Amino acid sequence: MEINEKVLELKAEEQTLQQELSDWKSKIPSGNMGKWHRQVKLDSINARLEEVQKQIHFHDSIYLSNEIYKQWNKL
Repeated sequence: MEINEKVLELKAEEQTLQQELSDWKSKIPSGNMGKWHRQVKLDSINARLEEVQKQIHFHDSIYLSNEIYKQWNKL
């Protein structure tokens, strides 16, 4: 798998997580257990979203450094 493909998959997952996060933020909890469940779900989605964004940044930086290296070798 090429780095670009990995980044595209991660960006698709990021969009899915952001949509899921906005859906859960708009839900109205009923009772204390509902509030607790909503908060736990929001926390887990946020944690996964942060992890995916870190991976995107990592793969983007690797891709960029590879492109710079290829340009440097052409000189």
